Amino acid sequence: MKLTRALLLIVLPALALGAGGCFTGVESTPRIRQTDVQRQQAAGVTSKQLFLSDIKPVAPAQWNPGRQWLVTNDRISLIFTPASDNTSNLKGHRIFFENVKGATSLTGDDAGEITFRSDDGRRLYYRVPGLTQERVDTLTSLDIPFAVDLDLVSRINDVMAGKRLYVRTPSWYDHATRSAVNGLRHIEVTVDSVVPGDENFPAAVCFSIADSNLAKSAGVADKEYMLYMTAGMTRGGSRSFDTLFAFDNPRNRYPEIQDDVWEYIIRSRIRKNMTRDECRLALGSPPSVERVPTYGGMVERWSYTDGVYLIFEDGYLTRFRQ
Repeated sequence: MKLTRALLLIVLPALALGAGGCFTGVESTPRIRQTDVQRQQAAGVTSKQLFLSDIKPVAPAQWNPGRQWLVTNDRISLIFTPASDNTSNLKGHRIFFENVKGATSLTGDDAGEITFRSDDGRRLYYRVPGLTQERVDTLTSLDIPFAVDLDLVSRINDVMAGKRLYVRTPSWYDHATRSAVNGLRHIEVTVDSVVPGDENFPAAVCFSIADSNLAKSAGVADKEYMLYMTAGMTRGGSRSFDTLFAFDNPRNRYPEIQDDVWEYIIRSRIRKNMTRDECRLALGSPPSVERVPTYGGMVERWSYTDGVYLIFEDGYLTRFRQ
């Protein structure tokens, strides 16, 4: 027993010293992910989140004959039954609701069959398994795949057209070509109209830059741009109104930021010695943050999904890849 205790007294300190000798700081690195940040955010609903929250799809029980959708993808042919007229090349066409009636699925179960008429006269039948009349009466919404509800878009346009807002994302699209372009952040824009988007983001918000001199200097003048947006109250979505726009000038909340740094921020650019707040304004919040203790202090690494990373020491940007 004495020999065993003596061995333990020798081995345990040696193990402790060995563990300490190979410590790199990575073993105890705390990792903070975006989901952790979101869980810690306040549960309160902001005015931006409430702005379009009452604009939602109409329940199918309230669809009137003539209600319109715009087909955004030729794959919509997959949803229509063989009894339909020619279902090819429907992209860009409008389809009009006519009626919904009871039917039977391929397995013999109850179903509902929705009849549409296209703008060139084709009859189209969409059979939905389990869509009994009782269920139709209780549904709050029913999506039509590969199509955009034009009534929904029209109601968003009525609310947003003519508003002056501050755009928060540089992920713009050229309205004429719908091709992606690099835009600016945190600048004032005027909403010209809201038009149909695609099957994932039903609204396309078209806008122009309020400051013509800024637009010219940034090389984005004389064009109309747009942002794809979801509809209704979709908190936490990457394309909801509150993630794309702000009501107030964000510049006013950061009077300590120098003008030359703000020019970097609105162009989504960074440079050494910028603070965390300045980098977050320029690039958005990182999906992953790692804090590594070193002999010189705590080093913080921000990692983005596109390979961009930032290294902070004592709260200031010292190294990065953009």
